[in-house]
Amino acid sequence: MDEAIEQLLEWSTSIGVELNGIHPKALHGRGIGIVATRHLEADEVILKVPIPALRTLSNTPKDIIKKLSGASGHSILAVSLCLDDGTATNKWTPVFPSRQDIASSLPICWPAKLRSLLPTGAKTLLSAQQEKFNKDWAIVTAAYPELHKDDYLYSWLLINTRTFYYTDRGTDKLPREDRMALQPVADLFNHTPEGYCVANFDDKFFTFTTTRTHQPGEEVFIRYGPHANDKLLVEYGFTLPSSVNPWDETCLDSYICPSMTVDQRDRLEAVGFWGKYMLDSQTACYRTYVALRMLYLPLNKWQDILDGTRDEDEDSHIIDGAMLKILTKYDSDITSALEQLGQLEGSSVGDEEMRGILTDRWLQIKHLVAQGKLRLQS
Repeated sequence: MDEAIEQLLEWSTSIGVELNGIHPKALHGRGIGIVATRHLEADEVILKVPIPALRTLSNTPKDIIKKLSGASGHSILAVSLCLDDGTATNKWTPVFPSRQDIASSLPICWPAKLRSLLPTGAKTLLSAQQEKFNKDWAIVTAAYPELHKDDYLYSWLLINTRTFYYTDRGTDKLPREDRMALQPVADLFNHTPEGYCVANFDDKFFTFTTTRTHQPGEEVFIRYGPHANDKLLVEYGFTLPSSVNPWDETCLDSYICPSMTVDQRDRLEAVGFWGKYMLDSQTACYRTYVALRMLYLPLNKWQDILDGTRDEDEDSHIIDGAMLKILTKYDSDITSALEQLGQLEGSSVGDEEMRGILTDRWLQIKHLVAQGKLRLQS
């Protein structure tokens, strides 16, 4: 891998990429990251990537774009990567995650049994991702029947996990999700929720600037977005400890929605409070409490609280009791999921990394639920 990194740097600097006080490095168990090679001050520009070095829709071969009329930008870039003969990327692609790395870390590649054990929030995100992929693949296979689905999926996931938001004259009228670019070296940054470098672009460069000091040998991060771990897992193939990720949360819909009558659902939908009931490290969201009051209070009291004419604290003992029951049931289900994962240890269902990532996710949720129960019991 060290040789691949050096070849990447030799090629990327030849096309104008500028590194300042940083260097890519293979990190044990974590692929490749970017580390500081000297003391870095805050507000230092540590990387500049010239715009011509980016791979975007604007410099994708026109015959591919024409042949994939109606396809998403994501799909077009993936096909372009599939069809690349290596002339432009033979020094770049060796540092990409391997097919096995991608397959092990991303749930869309996991066996059905493991996907069935995903938390509700991750399942919902995965379903949307699968639908998006299926739509893209239908267009691609009609235009390029010679492409193998597994090859395309690998490229599609590389684009999904490694691109940056970017827009120019050729893409500024496209949907936001199609304004993406691959860029060498910069795609090796890993994610952190806090203390990350800031990325900006103009008509000449994509630049990365520190927001704090770094010591020599310390990893330098960017932020992919304010994402909960379900999102990080489905889209990027990793999670963070809940104590590290301030945006982590878990979905309570499966413990609340099935108890609603049709009339209750209709009323919640009418005021914009149906579904998306989330628990984070601090509390359940306001939507959750609106739904619980619908379930456990008379309709007139529910409406009065919604209108602001009744103090919600008057009924807090009822609602807190209901929430505690939900979290107790959730805690039991988490234990069951962990037991099922434990029973798969040493089996042929997936691999150790898949099972480990999924186990970690359930343990993170268990921590969120335990914190919620503790608050209600104190």
